[in-house]
Amino acid sequence: MLKALRDGAKSGFLKYILLGMLVLAAGGLVLTDVGGFFRGGVSNNLVAQGKGIEVSTVQFDQTVRRVLARQGMAPQEAYRLGLINQILNSEIQTLILTREARDLGVHVSDDTVMTQISKIAEPLAQDGVSKKDALKRVLRSQGVSEGEFVQAIRQEMGNTLFRGALISGSETISKNQARDLYQYQNEVRDVRGFTLLNKHAKAPAVPSEENLQKYYQANKADFLISEKRSVTIATLKKEMLEGKVKISDEDLKKAYESNIESYSRPERRRLSQAILDLQTDALEIVKKVEAGKALKTAVTEVTGNASPYVGENDFEQNGLLEEISGPVFEAKQGDVIGPIQTALGWHILILKEVNKPQIESFAKVKKSLRDDMLQEELMEELIETANLLDDRLASGEELKAVVNDLGLTTKKFTNFNQAGIDSKGKDLFTEYQGDRAPILESAFDYSENESSPVMELADGRFVTVHVDKIEQKSYKPFESVKEKLKNRWMAEQKRLANKQRVEDAMIELKSGKTLEQTAKKLGITLKKFDNLKRAQTPQAPLTLPALRQIFDAEKNVTMKLDVQDGYILAEVTDIDLPKLTKNNKEVTKVMSETKSILPQEIIAQYINNLSEKYNVKINERVLKQIYGETEQN
Repeated sequence: MLKALRDGAKSGFLKYILLGMLVLAAGGLVLTDVGGFFRGGVSNNLVAQGKGIEVSTVQFDQTVRRVLARQGMAPQEAYRLGLINQILNSEIQTLILTREARDLGVHVSDDTVMTQISKIAEPLAQDGVSKKDALKRVLRSQGVSEGEFVQAIRQEMGNTLFRGALISGSETISKNQARDLYQYQNEVRDVRGFTLLNKHAKAPAVPSEENLQKYYQANKADFLISEKRSVTIATLKKEMLEGKVKISDEDLKKAYESNIESYSRPERRRLSQAILDLQTDALEIVKKVEAGKALKTAVTEVTGNASPYVGENDFEQNGLLEEISGPVFEAKQGDVIGPIQTALGWHILILKEVNKPQIESFAKVKKSLRDDMLQEELMEELIETANLLDDRLASGEELKAVVNDLGLTTKKFTNFNQAGIDSKGKDLFTEYQGDRAPILESAFDYSENESSPVMELADGRFVTVHVDKIEQKSYKPFESVKEKLKNRWMAEQKRLANKQRVEDAMIELKSGKTLEQTAKKLGITLKKFDNLKRAQTPQAPLTLPALRQIFDAEKNVTMKLDVQDGYILAEVTDIDLPKLTKNNKEVTKVMSETKSILPQEIIAQYINNLSEKYNVKINERVLKQIYGETEQN
C-alpha cells in the first residue's frame, strides 16, 4: 500500500487524493473515527469489540480516569465534549497495531522491556529510594499495576517498531505538489442558498396515548436503568495480626547463632590514597611522604593541585583491586605502599589503621533482628490467614462470621454500575487505584450473597468482595418519561415533515426551477455564505461536514447540506484559488510541514484499511450510560 501511495503521488494519479488526506491529517480529522467503526451489537461488559479485539468496560474506565485526572476534568464533561470517544478510538488504534505487529512476528524480548523500564525508573530513584520502589510508588499513584505497566511498555515498544517500519522511506512532497496543496488549503468559495429547519416544518397532531405507548416500546432501550450492585469489601492486612505473633529472646538468640556469619565483619584496613597519571610524579610524592609530608600536601606540591588525592576509606580485602589488595593486607600500620600501577593509574597508599575481624554482639543487633523476624512471621501469618479466609468462604460460611473470627475490617459500597459510579455520579473506588479492575470484575461476576476468592492488592492487603445486593437492569416506567416521549415524537414528526419538504424542493430544482423560484414558493429568502475557507471553523447554521461537502461540490450545481436541525439547499457561485509567485514562501512552509504530516497519514490510512478486517464495533449505549449526565432513577 505504501509503495502504491508513493508511486501514485509521483505519477499524479493519486495527487489530489493525497493532498486531501494530508489536509485532513493536519486538521486531526482522519483519526477521529478510525475505520468508521460500527455501532451496537456489543455486550454490556464491553465498550468495543471486534475480531480478536475487546475493550472491557472496567479497563477502559481505568484508562479514561487516568487520562482525565491529568486534565482535571470530570468524565461527564469529557463525554459531552466528545473526548471519551477520542480516548476509545486511540485505544482501538493501539490494539489494532498491536495485533497486526504480533501477527507479523514483531516481538519485543523480556530483556529489552526490562532495559527500557530501568531507563524510565532511573530519574525516579532519589533520596536513597531504589528504582524498583520509586517506580512502584509512581504506578500506585497513577492507578496502574506492575503487570499492566510491563504490558504497556512491551506494547508501545512493539508498536513503535511497527510504526517505524510503516513510515520508513516516507518523503516530503515535491514543490509542484506543495503548490497544489497550498492552493487546495487556501481555496475560497462563495455559496448561496436557503435553510429549511425542522422546527419550522408544519407541526403534526399531538400523539395519542396508544401511539406514545408504541413509541415507548420501540425506543425502550433509551430508558434503560443499568444493573447496579452493592458489595462489602472485607480486608485483611498485616497490621491486624501483630498481636498474634510472639518472638521470644530465646528465638532471637537461636536465629542470631544460626546466622552468625552474617553478623561477622572481616578485617578492614583504613587507607589514605592518591592515584597519579605519571610514575615520575608518584615516585617524587613517595619521597616527600617518607620525609614526613602529609600525602595530600605532597600531591599538591608535585602536581600543582589536590585532585589526585582520593582521601581516606575503609576497605575489606575483596574490595580492593587485585594488584593492590595483597600488598595492602601484608603491610603494617603506618607503611607507605607503592607506587603500584593499575588500569586506573599509579597508586600511592598509606595504611592508617588496621581493624581486626569483628562480630556484632547479640545486644547490638537484637532490635533489628526482632524487627526482621517480626516482618517475616507476620507475612507467613498473613498468607496463612488469607488461605484460611479463602477456604472458609469457599466452604459456604457467611462473611459476617468469618470477619468476626479473623478480625477483618469491612466497608460497604452501594448502588454502583460496572464503572464503580453511583447514581449521583460519584466514583466509589478511588482508594483502590490499580486494583480497581479486579475488584469491580469480582463485584459483577458473582451472584447475590456470594463472596469472591481472596485476592492480593498491590499494597500487600488481601480482600474479598461480597455481593450484598443486585438491582437488575430495568427501564424507566412509561409515565415517568411520557412528557419526554411526546416531545421526542413531535420533534421526530417535524423532522420527517421537513425531510419531505426538502425532497419536494429538490425535485423542483432538478426539474429546472432556480433557487430563487423555489425559495419564493416556500416563502424563504435566499442567503449568501461568502468567503468560506476549507480550514475555517464554520459558523451556524453551517457544520463541518457541510463545509466539506461545499468544497467537494461543482460550481452552480444544487446540493443538499445537512445542518443542525435541518438542511440547506445551496450552490457554489464562485471558486477562488490563491495566486502564487515563483518563490512563494508559503510553498516552502507547506513542504516543511508535510514532513511530519505524511508519516501520520500513512499510519492513519493503514489503520483505516484494517477496519474491515477487524470490524470493531463501539457500544455507544454503554458509553452513554456510564459517562452521560446522570439522571436520578
